[in-house]
Parts: sequence; structure tokens; C-alpha cells
Amino acid sequence: MSCPYKYNGVKKIMQNIINLFAKQYGLTRNEVMAEIENVFSTVLSRWYRLEVMVFFRDDLQLEAVAYNKVNGVTMQRLVDLAAIRGPNTLKKHLQKSLTRSAVLKQTRYYKSYEKQLCWGDIISHDSAQNIFVETEIIPGQIVTAFCPLNRIGLHERNTRCFSIGMRRAFHVRRIDPVVLGDTPRLKIVVDRVSKTLVETLLRNNLGPDAERINFRCVKRYVGHKSFVLTTRRLPKSAIKAVSQELKERVQVNFVKKI
Repeated sequence: MSCPYKYNGVKKIMQNIINLFAKQYGLTRNEVMAEIENVFSTVLSRWYRLEVMVFFRDDLQLEAVAYNKVNGVTMQRLVDLAAIRGPNTLKKHLQKSLTRSAVLKQTRYYKSYEKQLCWGDIISHDSAQNIFVETEIIPGQIVTAFCPLNRIGLHERNTRCFSIGMRRAFHVRRIDPVVLGDTPRLKIVVDRVSKTLVETLLRNNLGPDAERINFRCVKRYVGHKSFVLTTRRLPKSAIKAVSQELKERVQVNFVKKI
């Protein structure tokens, strides 16, 4: 007969481990448990050269079962996880898998913010003068975005407007998961040359009034002039603010329908 104190103790330890990983990687308990089962199953199958399935029992203990065909009959045997060598290797595989899952989940969360406006502070430049921007695409969550030099207008490159510490408006171009040095990361690419940036800056400066006005930037010559069509009058203050931020003229034309 099993000891209930031992059962509760082992279960509590595993619960703490799962909760710790969930908090560390921003995943749910079920997501963490699924990753543990998947990683252990994959690695043990490779080590044993058999199909090994690892799963959590109701008492939150891991159980591993190896499947092997003998004379056409599928045989099962339990694998003693406590006797397995290389626990550090398993841990590394698990950490990598959890990091990848966390980045994929984060990417899905951030994807809806593509094509939106973000304000960011210039924090550094690389050797090719590409820019790194610290921003809060999601309020309260600071991330670093990348702005290629060729996504900045010629009239703004190498100016004080993009020196470290300056705050600028950007168009969120793409958000994708990437692998850097064998480590999954979230890559956020922003730019200053999109027509959409003109529109989102106008909406930002119009505030609630933007919901009642239909407008669209139909053409943009970066650093020179942007052409905006609108069905209603736009405040001069909003147009001026966009013009000052982008260092280019904003020409607004009235039309009955866009």
C-alpha cells in the first residue's frame, strides 16, 4: 500500500516544477506538460531506437512506455526514468523546446499588431547603421525592434533625428519567430517608409475623431510628399503633426468616396 504522504509530496514537487516553467516561459500548465511529454518521448525514442511514449499519470508522475514488435506482436515495457543517464541532456532539450513554444506563442500574440503604429526610442546602431528601437507594441511589454537602414528615408539617415535616445514613430512591418545562435527569438521589423505610417500617424493625432473620418494615403514620395484622400475635413493640426514627424509635406485632397 502506497504512502499518501509520499504521494502528496511527489505530486506537489511536480506541480511546483510545472508552475515554475509556466511562469518562466509564459505558458499555461497544460502547454508545459505537453512539451515535457513530447520532448521526453522524442529523445527517449531516439536513444532506445524504439517508439517510446512518455505521459503524466493522474498523480503527476511521468511514465514511459517503450513499444517493440516481436514476431508481429507489439510488446510494451516500462522504462525506468530514474535510471536514465544524461538527465542534463534531457533538460537542455526541454529548455530549448519550451523556449521555442514560448516564442511561437508570443509571435501569435504579436502578429495582430503588424501594420500598426508604434513609438520607440533609438537605443543603438549596428556597423551597417541599421537601427535598434526599444518600444512597447503591447502596453507594458518592452521589446526591441529592428529598423533596416534602407527602410529609413534618405532625408533622415545619419541625422540627429535618429541618434540614440531620440523617440520616433514607426510602422510595424513584420513580426516573425527566428533562430539566432540556436536560440529562438521574436523578430520585430519596423520601418519609416510605408504609406501606412502616414495613415496611422494621422489616426493617432485625430484620436476618437478618426473613427468618423474615412481617409487613405494613396501615394508617398518619402521625404518629399504624401498624398492623402479623405471624405471629410482633416484638422490642420493633425496634418502638421504628421508632416513634422516624417519631415515631408502631406497633401490632402477631398473626394466623395474612397
